[in-house]
Amino acid sequence: MNCIGHPQMPPGPLDSEAAQLHVRDFFKADFLSRHPDGIVISELEYMGRTTFPSATPTPLRIRGKSRINEILDALSHDFRRWVKKNDYRKCDILGIADDGLTAELLEVTTAENQLSAITQVNSKIDILTRTVNRIHKLHVDWRPSSWRPGAGQMYRLLELNAMRQRYICYQPTFRRAAPNGVILYEIHVVQPKPVCVPQRFKERARSAMHKLKTIDNSAYEFLRDNDDVSDWVKGLAIVAGGALIIVAAIDPIPGDEVAAAAFAESLIAASR
Repeated sequence: MNCIGHPQMPPGPLDSEAAQLHVRDFFKADFLSRHPDGIVISELEYMGRTTFPSATPTPLRIRGKSRINEILDALSHDFRRWVKKNDYRKCDILGIADDGLTAELLEVTTAENQLSAITQVNSKIDILTRTVNRIHKLHVDWRPSSWRPGAGQMYRLLELNAMRQRYICYQPTFRRAAPNGVILYEIHVVQPKPVCVPQRFKERARSAMHKLKTIDNSAYEFLRDNDDVSDWVKGLAIVAGGALIIVAAIDPIPGDEVAAAAFAESLIAASR
């Protein structure tokens, strides 16, 4: 799916949270596939909070994970800048391996905020390595994560109706060659032109889309078996916003937005 939509919009009050949560969900799956007994947390969860630090830190506890709990204790005491009382630092997303030897962090921000995000990553790695490890005699390899969104993870729908679609796009991460530990996004708006949708497309698409998250033979088979959809998709393949028009026609239920976007991308690619 091409990154389309004009103009680019400033993030709304909840857009930044949505952008972070989308990344966290996919990063968590990747991190736990490599460290099955680890944890992935966000913001200030290491102190039992999600946004603001408490006056008296109460570290998050993970039952049966003594090494992770040691790290959580260390974070709640000394992951700060020491500029003022309770000046705690936070990682947008932090993965900690069960052995207590590996941890990866991510910052998720707008493309315009790239330089600040790089500075934050470097500062946090420095505090974690030089202060947290030293004071608490830890041996954690704190590192900026090399994880990046995959083909089916590049977009997150925020608003979907007949008049417009607003979505998060993570392509700036690649376009601006963001360094490890930094995921960049933009907010786009598309106002699709009216189109004649094939009959019962929504029902057919919803039943098939979970099988079409990648461009494979299934997408070609679906178009082969649905001639009316094939002709329609071929027309959309040359239209700006074609994939988003498909998503709008599917009208995905909450939770199915990513599958719908992947479905649309697969159909567009298979029709060319």
